[in-house]
Amino acid sequence: MSSAVRLLDNQGFNVPPGALGYTPKAGTGQKVTDAAIGGDHTLDLTAGKTYIAMADSTAGGQWLMGIANSTTAANVIWFIPVGQTLVFHMPIGYATLHYNALANGASLYLAEIE
Repeated sequence: MSSAVRLLDNQGFNVPPGALGYTPKAGTGQKVTDAAIGGDHTLDLTAGKTYIAMADSTAGGQWLMGIANSTTAANVIWFIPVGQTLVFHMPIGYATLHYNALANGASLYLAEIE
């Protein structure tokens, strides 16, 4: 008998296996750089869409993200380690992504997935 592993995002949707298994939506890619750590920054996304976020390898460049202020630990719902990739679904009813990098100058590449 064969078995399969399915990856799910925070809303229970299937996600592709790794950064190479997705199809980005043309024109949605963007680079986010956090010049000053410790602040809560925001980015407008589309509610109900799935995104891939890829952190660069800046030393200490972990990312905290959420749908409310990211400087409060209770509101951080996504974490991206240095040089890693996260696939997440922006919940219905929310269009603002809050983020905070843990290193000055850390960058994150973000794209909507088809």
